[in-house]
Amino acid sequence: MDLTQRIASMDLLRGLAILGILFMNIVAFAAPEPAYMSPAWVGEPSLSDKIAYSFQYIFANSRFYSLFCLLFGAGLVMFWQRAELKGYNAKALISSRLRWLLLFGILHLTLLFFGDILISYALCGMLLVSAISDDSDRLMRRGIIFIGVATAIFTLVAFLSLGEVPKEERMLAIPLSPEDASALINQATGSFGDMVWYNIKYGGVLLLALPLMFWLLGGIMLLGMALIKRGFFYKGLSNKQEFTLFIVGFALSAGQLTLLWHGDFLENFALLLPANMVAAVMLAVAIGSRGVKMCNNNSQFCMPLQYAGRMAFSLYIFQSLTMTILFRWLAPDLFGAMPRVELLGIAAVMTILQLLLATWWQTRIGQGPLERMWRHLIYRNHQSQNKKIEPSIT
Repeated sequence: MDLTQRIASMDLLRGLAILGILFMNIVAFAAPEPAYMSPAWVGEPSLSDKIAYSFQYIFANSRFYSLFCLLFGAGLVMFWQRAELKGYNAKALISSRLRWLLLFGILHLTLLFFGDILISYALCGMLLVSAISDDSDRLMRRGIIFIGVATAIFTLVAFLSLGEVPKEERMLAIPLSPEDASALINQATGSFGDMVWYNIKYGGVLLLALPLMFWLLGGIMLLGMALIKRGFFYKGLSNKQEFTLFIVGFALSAGQLTLLWHGDFLENFALLLPANMVAAVMLAVAIGSRGVKMCNNNSQFCMPLQYAGRMAFSLYIFQSLTMTILFRWLAPDLFGAMPRVELLGIAAVMTILQLLLATWWQTRIGQGPLERMWRHLIYRNHQSQNKKIEPSIT
């Protein structure tokens, strides 16, 4: 594989992931954290809310961050090998890259969005650096084992929690009382200090789960490392493998959703989480394979997605910034008040806007602003032994 050149399919999949993730995150941007879990967070949801949630659950829930994880793991391998080809100390350079990503994540979580994923990616990446040089078979085995461990741990935790916690107190005590819902809304849309505390409180809860989530996120990253070494991002899987993964993953998701409807979206969340994780990984790999083939067959048609993928970091922060400004500064009355269908409509409009912005930026300016800053910070204290080759970052 020629790792000195960009891999178009990785750009496309990164663009698909960054645009798709907003269709889940839009709820966390526009409503209190429990709304992300259930459409019944403040009582009986409307039929349209149930349908919109079902769409999210089948097509977006955990799918795109799983795809991001695959790409992140693959990107670590690519970055390492490019650094070596250019005469850099690959370990030192990749450590610098992950440290700066961690700092960006801390700022992002504190100031904009409690659901930040950059911190988790950076910390998991630091723990997996030593695996980059492993062969693809070992990486694949370790990835599957890690995901299996995550599934077992979350299944055990779910059964233990269901045995100890009264039914009315399970899963964040959904639905919230009007008083609790109002308090969360006021905190999320109050003063700047209130917003920061809201982000730290809920972001901190997510980070406390990282020792458990590491097995899942790290496992998916290891799969991504294995896949790039096997040439996945050049040819994808066979049609049979792709179809099998998609059908099994879709069937698992449909079964989970059926149980959620049966429980009025108030029960089964903890028990369904392990199955949802497995389904998300299967669907992410299947979607990734299909995206690779789409890119190979019609690269020009897919260019807008590739442009978005080339500046995915900038678009990720752009999403957080614009949604925070909209729902927590300009129109706080909308926070916690909009139906899911309308939120999905906003996500669709934002998708078009981001595609237009990315196309304009890439064709006229080039590298995204945060990508450019990140590159400068990474390389500023590192010298290449090969002076003739300019560094680049994917």
